[in-house]
Amino acid sequence: MFDVMADWLTVPLLNAEAGQSPKRMGLAHPSIAPYGVFRSKDGRDILISIQSEREWKKFCADVLEKPELLSDPRFANMVERVTNRTLTDTTVGDGFASLTRDELLKRLSDADIAFAEVNTMADLAAHPHLRRIEVGTPNVKVSYAAPAAIFVGEPRHYGAVPAIGEHSEVPKAPRARAKSS
Repeated sequence: MFDVMADWLTVPLLNAEAGQSPKRMGLAHPSIAPYGVFRSKDGRDILISIQSEREWKKFCADVLEKPELLSDPRFANMVERVTNRTLTDTTVGDGFASLTRDELLKRLSDADIAFAEVNTMADLAAHPHLRRIEVGTPNVKVSYAAPAAIFVGEPRHYGAVPAIGEHSEVPKAPRARAKSS
Protein backbone atom coordinates (compact mmCIF):
# COMPACT_ATOMS: atom_id res chain seq x y z
CA MET A 1 0.00 0.00 0.00
CA PHE A 2 2.82 2.40 0.85
CA ASP A 3 4.41 1.86 -2.57
CA VAL A 4 1.11 2.58 -4.32
CA MET A 5 0.62 5.85 -2.43
CA ALA A 6 4.25 6.88 -3.01
CA ASP A 7 3.78 6.23 -6.74
CA TRP A 8 0.64 8.39 -6.79
CA LEU A 9 2.64 11.18 -5.15
CA THR A 10 5.55 11.15 -7.62
CA VAL A 11 4.84 14.58 -9.12
CA PRO A 12 4.29 16.37 -5.77
CA LEU A 13 7.37 14.61 -4.38
CA LEU A 14 9.55 15.76 -7.28
CA ASN A 15 8.20 19.31 -6.92
CA ALA A 16 8.89 19.28 -3.16
CA GLU A 17 12.42 18.01 -3.69
CA ALA A 18 12.94 20.85 -6.18
CA GLY A 19 11.95 23.36 -3.50
CA GLN A 20 8.36 23.87 -4.62
CA SER A 21 6.38 21.93 -2.04
CA PRO A 22 2.74 21.73 -3.11
CA LYS A 23 -0.01 23.33 -1.07
CA ARG A 24 -2.94 21.24 0.07
CA MET A 25 -5.70 21.43 -2.53
CA GLY A 26 -8.26 18.83 -1.53
CA LEU A 27 -9.29 16.88 -4.61
CA ALA A 28 -7.83 19.47 -7.00
CA HIS A 29 -4.64 18.74 -8.95
CA PRO A 30 -1.63 21.08 -8.96
CA SER A 31 -1.08 20.92 -12.73
CA ILE A 32 -4.50 19.99 -14.17
CA ALA A 33 -7.59 22.19 -14.39
CA PRO A 34 -10.42 21.56 -14.28
CA TYR A 35 -9.87 18.65 -11.92
CA GLY A 36 -12.03 18.19 -8.88
CA VAL A 37 -15.52 17.83 -7.52
CA PHE A 38 -18.37 19.87 -8.93
CA ARG A 39 -22.02 19.78 -7.80
CA SER A 40 -24.97 19.12 -10.11
CA LYS A 41 -28.26 20.99 -10.09
CA ASP A 42 -29.79 18.26 -7.92
CA GLY A 43 -26.97 18.35 -5.38
CA ARG A 44 -24.90 15.36 -6.50
CA ASP A 45 -21.10 15.63 -6.49
CA ILE A 46 -19.17 14.51 -9.56
CA LEU A 47 -15.40 14.35 -9.87
CA ILE A 48 -13.92 15.23 -13.27
CA SER A 49 -10.45 15.33 -14.72
CA ILE A 50 -9.78 17.19 -17.98
CA GLN A 51 -6.24 16.10 -18.86
CA SER A 52 -5.83 17.03 -22.52
CA GLU A 53 -6.80 19.66 -25.03
CA ARG A 54 -8.97 17.09 -26.85
CA GLU A 55 -10.92 16.55 -23.63
CA TRP A 56 -11.21 20.29 -22.97
CA LYS A 57 -12.68 20.86 -26.45
CA LYS A 58 -15.18 18.00 -26.05
CA PHE A 59 -16.01 19.12 -22.52
CA CYS A 60 -16.75 22.71 -23.55
CA ALA A 61 -18.72 21.77 -26.66
CA ASP A 62 -20.57 18.63 -25.56
CA VAL A 63 -20.86 18.79 -21.78
CA LEU A 64 -21.11 22.50 -20.96
CA GLU A 65 -22.43 23.38 -24.43
CA LYS A 66 -20.24 26.50 -24.37
CA PRO A 67 -17.92 26.25 -27.39
CA GLU A 68 -17.15 29.97 -26.99
CA LEU A 69 -14.85 29.05 -24.07
CA LEU A 70 -12.42 27.62 -26.62
CA SER A 71 -11.59 31.10 -27.93
CA ASP A 72 -11.15 32.63 -24.46
CA PRO A 73 -7.39 33.15 -23.86
CA ARG A 74 -7.82 32.45 -20.11
CA PHE A 75 -8.71 28.86 -21.03
CA ALA A 76 -6.42 28.53 -24.09
CA ASN A 77 -4.42 25.61 -22.69
CA MET A 78 -3.74 23.69 -19.49
CA VAL A 79 -1.22 26.26 -18.21
CA GLU A 80 -3.75 29.07 -18.61
CA ARG A 81 -6.55 27.03 -17.02
CA VAL A 82 -4.33 26.23 -14.02
CA THR A 83 -3.19 29.87 -13.77
CA ASN A 84 -6.86 30.90 -13.87
CA ARG A 85 -8.04 27.98 -11.71
CA THR A 86 -10.59 30.04 -9.75
CA LEU A 87 -12.24 31.24 -12.95
CA THR A 88 -11.97 27.79 -14.54
CA ASP A 89 -13.56 26.12 -11.52
CA THR A 90 -16.28 28.77 -11.26
CA THR A 91 -17.11 28.37 -14.95
CA VAL A 92 -17.30 24.58 -14.68
CA GLY A 93 -19.19 24.79 -11.38
CA ASP A 94 -21.80 27.10 -12.89
CA GLY A 95 -22.22 24.74 -15.84
CA PHE A 96 -22.64 21.72 -13.56
CA ALA A 97 -25.11 23.60 -11.36
CA SER A 98 -27.38 24.06 -14.37
CA LEU A 99 -27.62 20.32 -15.12
CA THR A 100 -28.94 17.33 -13.20
CA ARG A 101 -26.75 14.39 -12.20
CA ASP A 102 -28.29 12.19 -14.91
CA GLU A 103 -27.78 14.84 -17.61
CA LEU A 104 -24.15 15.30 -16.57
CA LEU A 105 -23.38 11.59 -16.42
CA LYS A 106 -24.78 11.08 -19.91
CA ARG A 107 -22.95 14.06 -21.38
CA LEU A 108 -19.65 13.16 -19.69
CA SER A 109 -19.90 9.55 -20.80
CA ASP A 110 -20.87 10.47 -24.37
CA ALA A 111 -17.95 12.95 -24.55
CA ASP A 112 -15.51 10.31 -23.20
CA ILE A 113 -14.51 12.50 -20.24
CA ALA A 114 -13.02 10.91 -17.11
CA PHE A 115 -15.46 11.24 -14.21
CA ALA A 116 -16.67 9.54 -11.07
CA GLU A 117 -19.60 10.05 -8.77
CA VAL A 118 -18.71 11.03 -5.22
CA ASN A 119 -20.85 8.76 -3.10
CA THR A 120 -22.14 9.04 0.44
CA MET A 121 -22.32 6.12 2.86
CA ALA A 122 -26.02 5.81 1.96
CA ASP A 123 -25.02 5.54 -1.71
CA LEU A 124 -22.52 2.81 -0.84
CA ALA A 125 -25.14 0.91 1.17
CA ALA A 126 -27.49 0.92 -1.84
CA HIS A 127 -24.83 0.32 -4.53
CA PRO A 128 -25.69 -2.63 -6.80
CA HIS A 129 -22.11 -3.94 -6.71
CA LEU A 130 -21.77 -3.98 -2.94
CA ARG A 131 -21.33 -7.58 -1.86
CA ARG A 132 -22.48 -8.34 1.66
CA ILE A 133 -22.12 -11.24 4.01
CA GLU A 134 -24.18 -12.14 7.05
CA VAL A 135 -22.61 -13.47 10.19
CA GLY A 136 -24.09 -14.41 13.49
CA THR A 137 -23.23 -12.64 16.71
CA PRO A 138 -24.21 -13.64 20.24
CA ASN A 139 -27.29 -11.39 19.90
CA VAL A 140 -28.33 -11.04 16.22
CA LYS A 141 -27.21 -11.67 12.68
CA VAL A 142 -25.40 -8.71 11.08
CA SER A 143 -24.82 -7.83 7.45
CA TYR A 144 -21.68 -6.02 6.36
CA ALA A 145 -19.46 -5.50 3.33
CA ALA A 146 -17.78 -8.71 2.20
CA PRO A 147 -13.99 -8.81 2.32
CA ALA A 148 -12.46 -7.80 -1.00
CA ALA A 149 -10.44 -10.87 -1.86
CA ILE A 150 -12.30 -13.29 -4.14
CA PHE A 151 -10.70 -16.55 -5.18
CA VAL A 152 -12.36 -18.22 -8.17
CA GLY A 153 -13.48 -21.73 -7.34
CA GLU A 154 -12.77 -21.33 -3.63
CA PRO A 155 -15.87 -20.31 -1.71
CA ARG A 156 -15.17 -18.39 1.45
CA HIS A 157 -16.58 -19.38 4.79
CA TYR A 158 -17.35 -16.94 7.54
CA GLY A 159 -17.85 -18.04 11.10
CA ALA A 160 -20.00 -16.36 13.69
CA VAL A 161 -18.58 -13.61 15.86
CA PRO A 162 -17.68 -15.27 19.16
CA ALA A 163 -19.12 -14.14 22.45
CA ILE A 164 -16.72 -12.47 24.84
CA GLY A 165 -14.60 -15.21 26.34
CA GLU A 166 -16.15 -17.97 24.19
CA HIS A 167 -12.76 -19.18 22.96
CA SER A 168 -10.77 -18.22 26.02
CA GLU A 169 -9.36 -20.68 28.44
CA VAL A 170 -8.98 -19.66 32.03
CA PRO A 171 -5.40 -20.45 33.04
CA LYS A 172 -5.20 -22.97 35.82
CA ALA A 173 -3.03 -22.26 38.80
CA PRO A 174 -0.01 -24.54 38.95
CA ARG A 175 -0.38 -27.41 41.39
CA ALA A 176 1.88 -27.46 44.33
CA ARG A 177 4.45 -30.21 44.17
CA ALA A 178 4.67 -32.71 46.88
CA LYS A 179 7.94 -32.48 48.73
CA SER A 180 10.05 -35.53 48.75
CA SER A 181 12.15 -36.23 51.74
